[in-house]
Amino acid sequence: MAKTFIEKLMSDDKGRKLYFREDLIFEITEAIYRVMEEKGVSKAELAKRAGVSKSNITQLLSGDHNMRLTTVADLLYSLDSKLEVSVAPLDLDNVLESATFNQWAPAIDLTIEEFQYQEISEDTQKKLSPAA
Repeated sequence: MAKTFIEKLMSDDKGRKLYFREDLIFEITEAIYRVMEEKGVSKAELAKRAGVSKSNITQLLSGDHNMRLTTVADLLYSLDSKLEVSVAPLDLDNVLESATFNQWAPAIDLTIEEFQYQEISEDTQKKLSPAA
């Protein structure tokens, strides 16, 4: 049976490190979203409270941006909240046994280094634009 993406990712130290890094970013971003929802605060309102632009909030909460701890603290302060931190041992077996991840499509044979930004030609952009 072909390995799923998560099995492939978790098969070496570099992939496991990447997984747990992304997991932390996801957990913190989701925590901020939860507080926003609980308090009825929109991105625009959070931006106003934090003294930044709405686009900056959108970028920070996209999960693609590596937020500094000071930024996390400032956003949560703007929501009259704080982050509570606890540390737990890595549970690699639980990650691999997770039903959600086992449903992922089989992984194609790529290495982490191959997941790099690639420039799209102008012709390709024109072809893709109508599809979007």
